[in-house]
Amino acid sequence: MYNKKIGFVVMLACLGMWVAPSFAADASDDGGEQAVKTKPAKKSKSRKKKQSGPVFKLDRVRVETGMFLDNAAPATNNYAHLAASMEWKLSRSLEIQLGARVDGSLQTSPNANRLRADYTENFVRWRGEGIRFTAGTQNITWGRTDEFPPTDQLSRVDLTRFNLDPLADRRRAVPALRLEKFTEDYKLDTVWVPVFQPAELPPWESVWHPVDRTNGRMLGVAPDPVFSYLVKNGSFAEDRGGAGGGGFRLTRTGGSFDWGLSLQRARRSTPYYRLNPDFRTNLAANAGNYALALAATSGPTFTAVHPMSTVVGGELEFQGAGATWRMEATRSSDIPATTQDLRYLLVPATDVVAGMDYFPGDADTRITLQLASHHLSTSESLVERKTFNAVTGEVEHPFDGDRWRFNLRFLAGLNHRDNYVNPKLTYRGFEPHEFYLAGHFYGGDDQSLGGYHRNHDMVVLGWQVRY
Repeated sequence: MYNKKIGFVVMLACLGMWVAPSFAADASDDGGEQAVKTKPAKKSKSRKKKQSGPVFKLDRVRVETGMFLDNAAPATNNYAHLAASMEWKLSRSLEIQLGARVDGSLQTSPNANRLRADYTENFVRWRGEGIRFTAGTQNITWGRTDEFPPTDQLSRVDLTRFNLDPLADRRRAVPALRLEKFTEDYKLDTVWVPVFQPAELPPWESVWHPVDRTNGRMLGVAPDPVFSYLVKNGSFAEDRGGAGGGGFRLTRTGGSFDWGLSLQRARRSTPYYRLNPDFRTNLAANAGNYALALAATSGPTFTAVHPMSTVVGGELEFQGAGATWRMEATRSSDIPATTQDLRYLLVPATDVVAGMDYFPGDADTRITLQLASHHLSTSESLVERKTFNAVTGEVEHPFDGDRWRFNLRFLAGLNHRDNYVNPKLTYRGFEPHEFYLAGHFYGGDDQSLGGYHRNHDMVVLGWQVRY
């Protein structure tokens, strides 16, 4: 199977290198950077008539079909997406936006399908001198780093496709009240989420669900006979009531470096499956017989919980050595965990992400590299990892005047074996249409993200249009 993975990555890389030189002469004749940069349009002398009515917009349409490469996986993975919105500027200071999306997924052999509508950004926004107030559902993505931004605690995570899409596509709007205050160099962002919305999850039968009830596995938990039996035979519920929380974020731009400070009291939208405490009592009463203990336990076996956590964070960004350097660090309280003897705990955690973004030789190729670390501060032995260290990155190379683009996302664990590689070749010659061929390849230890999906290697072919 690794031969298949390596072969597909090499095939995409070779295809990119083969196509790029064939257009090199045409690109160089246009004058280097001018080949991919367009001149700004001249301003028209005629005064445009202001639009007073609503403007409807088809934001995005996407269709993708994928084929799994492992015999232990389903046959295909298919996805369709449509998003539309309406903007209405009532005056210079007041605007309304409405938006909705429809997502459809179809997994075959075994089957798992879903067609679901959801809101996008639906808000009323008022602008004043150095101030902006927004009420309604909106995208709130704090932080500066990619893939694992620790400051991003108030957004709603989209887990329907796990990590198949870039970070921006794995976030959904949340209902919030937001007040933004601007000065020349500073911005104070205040957010309150009055109604909590948990992460969007795929159907239980989907391979992308964090709980595999067929094989008795749970994402992040090492294989264990007790957990395996409980996942296969137990019941699941979710505690989703209450407010989502809120926070403050102060950022400064300009000068030799940009920085930010944040304070949040928020509930993470990603679920943590807490084991019913009565099971542990019944397990001791039944001499370790987990089948009898489960039968004697009333109520759901696992409950998806979202405990409120206090998060203090700092950010830093600056230019140096031809690159843009970014860092985020947070200290969080009340992060859920489970001990080896099945006790539920809330422990502090520290998250640090530092990375760089640069263009080698001032060319069009962009390289992003990051080091990410997550640590649970406890002396207890846990069923999950206490520490997770990884390097993540992305390489993006446009060619032929940006009609073609080769992209590579990857993750590699440092203290545990954990691997993910996502090569992608996109044709953009019929704007706004895009056609792409991509692969998703996983591997790693049983507790890792890649290990959980090690049998879900996939090749996809897709089309999308953005307006």
